[in-house]
Amino acid sequence: MTVFMLVILCVLLATAYFSGKRDLLSPWFLLCLAILTAYSIVLLNYNNWSVRINGTFVLYITTALISFGVGAFVIKSFAPQKNVAFAAEGRVSLKKELPKKNYPELFFIFVSVIAAGLYCWKLLSDVGGAGSISERLRRIYESVVGGYSPGFVFNQLLEITVAVAYVNTYRLFQEIYSRGRAFSIIKLTLPIFVFIVTVMVSSDRNIFLRYAIYFICLFVLFFRENTKKKNVNESIVIKVILLFLMLVIIFFLLGKSKQYSSGILKSLSIYGGSGIYDFNLWIENFDEPLLYGQSTFSTLINAINSIIGRFGLYIPNTGVDRFDAFIEFSSPNGYVFSSNIYTALKPYVEDFGYFGVIIFPFAIGMFFQKLFLKMKSNKYGYSWILYCMLIYPIVFFPILEQFIRRFHLGFIYEIVWVALVYYFVYGKKEARYKEKISVKQMTESTEKGGA
Repeated sequence: MTVFMLVILCVLLATAYFSGKRDLLSPWFLLCLAILTAYSIVLLNYNNWSVRINGTFVLYITTALISFGVGAFVIKSFAPQKNVAFAAEGRVSLKKELPKKNYPELFFIFVSVIAAGLYCWKLLSDVGGAGSISERLRRIYESVVGGYSPGFVFNQLLEITVAVAYVNTYRLFQEIYSRGRAFSIIKLTLPIFVFIVTVMVSSDRNIFLRYAIYFICLFVLFFRENTKKKNVNESIVIKVILLFLMLVIIFFLLGKSKQYSSGILKSLSIYGGSGIYDFNLWIENFDEPLLYGQSTFSTLINAINSIIGRFGLYIPNTGVDRFDAFIEFSSPNGYVFSSNIYTALKPYVEDFGYFGVIIFPFAIGMFFQKLFLKMKSNKYGYSWILYCMLIYPIVFFPILEQFIRRFHLGFIYEIVWVALVYYFVYGKKEARYKEKISVKQMTESTEKGGA
């Protein structure tokens, strides 16, 4: 069964790759790649984890991947291909227009330093006490797990720091691929460094993981658009592997800063592979009453309850915790690991059983395919940033649910702040350029009509 699962995943990955016209960022391909990568990590720990794959796991994973692909295919089948191609043509020179404008590097440095400084000060002062930095960071992590929040205002300072880092990253790639222009790499990367320090203090490494996914996806888009090689995907894969290794090291060091004791290989195995293997262990013995939405939509239900509770109203909820119960596993060879990370499929199964792994992946596949086509129809600009920001639930899919269950107000604030920062820099200039394109197209259409 172990080998059979591997063969299925490889076949689905190849199918997704060619059906997506060899686009490395197509949603179905990314999902199949994420699942295969996580499963490969499981296989690398075959002896330590005494791996035994059950048939129910194979059925549920295969069904979810196929259902996602069908959802993507439905959207792709009804997409106006001619309009997509036309829109892509109309904005191809946008990258040459925008980099010529002034970019407020010093202003963003000032904003990110002030926002991050106040946010970090709040966290460190709230935990109080003496001790080393790593001990205080550990206390912050334990406080956050226990439900601590610095408050709305300080959370917004974090989102501003994140937003500046995201837009600065986009600008950095713009400058790199606008050859022949001098720019200050230090000024552009300083807010990104401030962001990483802030993530370390916040103790939430998922913020960094989302940024890492955003960074890699944005790099792929810029590299592919500005490289004329026939084997561009091979070049991308090599460079992405190097970037991935660098980002894994940073992720590991962020964990070490709050006194994680695991080595880098064990950390990667537990975080990257134990989620999907824990699902394999969990699904084999699952025989609980279905929750009918209370698990998948727990975050939404809690948010609604916090509002309507003031009026004495309440939506029944099982009280699903943000952090699932740990699975403790001991191998016969003495290897022990403990993990609270599950694949995104767990809440779908808890709510609707096998039907859950059909309907939810299908709907998510439709959503991301629609977003993907929107991104493809607009070269450069905010559509690239938005797609690279939102694609992280696909990469997280083998680990835990990040699309519905973990979609919270904080992430909505993050999207809003990124949009505001982007508009502050590019909005009016891009609108003027699109207007020029539109006038030019109308003129050409009129001339053709007169002829």
